[in-house]
Amino acid sequence: MEEKLPKLLPAIKGTGFQMDGYHIWCGSLLKENGTYFLFAARWKKEKGFPGGYLTDSEIVLAATDDLNKPFVFQKVLIGKRDGDYWDSMMAHNPYITKIGDEYVLFYIGNPDGQAATRRIGWARTKDICGEWERSDTAIELPLDANNPCAVPTKDGVLLYYRDGTLKVSVAKAERYDGKYRILNDDLFPEAKIEDMFVYQTDNGYVMIAEDNDGYYTGLKKGGVVFKSEDGIIWDRKNTCRAYDFSVPYTDGSVIELQRRERPFLLFDGNRTYLFNAAKINGETMETGGDTWNMFARVEFV
Repeated sequence: MEEKLPKLLPAIKGTGFQMDGYHIWCGSLLKENGTYFLFAARWKKEKGFPGGYLTDSEIVLAATDDLNKPFVFQKVLIGKRDGDYWDSMMAHNPYITKIGDEYVLFYIGNPDGQAATRRIGWARTKDICGEWERSDTAIELPLDANNPCAVPTKDGVLLYYRDGTLKVSVAKAERYDGKYRILNDDLFPEAKIEDMFVYQTDNGYVMIAEDNDGYYTGLKKGGVVFKSEDGIIWDRKNTCRAYDFSVPYTDGSVIELQRRERPFLLFDGNRTYLFNAAKINGETMETGGDTWNMFARVEFV
């Protein structure tokens, strides 16, 4: 199964999405009527990185009509809510898709600020800028299911997720709000993988993900590309690197990120863009620093 490999072009300074006083993470988007809508997670920097997201992350909407300009904050879509809900405390890992005439946002939440109680649910609307209906119960998956990636198919929805040990699974439902059946509960048994983005091609499925321990790419937390004919069983031998931490800009300068995660591809006519959550200036690779959502144009070679 032959697929072209991604080649990243230089990024444009001042683009993407950032907010003073906040950590920005994740990043999932679509384009409607000439406007690019970005769904991102944010929490106040004073809460710390990365741990602050567990108690204070909320999902916000940002927009731009030109990717050469920065995204502008629009509003909070999913925040804390009163009551004993699966997502009462926080909302994180937004993944947007369109199913029929509905925009469906998959995300994770917890009721108590604990990693072990993270669950996946959804919110939906027919008007991106309007009101969103949140699911009152989480999808029935094992506890600590997170990092959702939903792929609509001709006969349902494939839902990829990982658990607290970074074991990746895939489940399927006839409807996004229906009952999910696990098809494969360990896609990459020899490695730790997270932040999956999956799309369909004429030949099957392609996944871009984070190679957390560097098993496939030799780069801890680097990007890796997998291929599959059916979206269930994945080729674990013929892989390649999708991205590293070096970001060249169109003005000739280069920055070295500490982390580059949460890949998401936007297919925009004859152009494709890779969006990532990015971090610099932290005390360590793991903690602190400044974070934002960045992107670079992709060519397939």
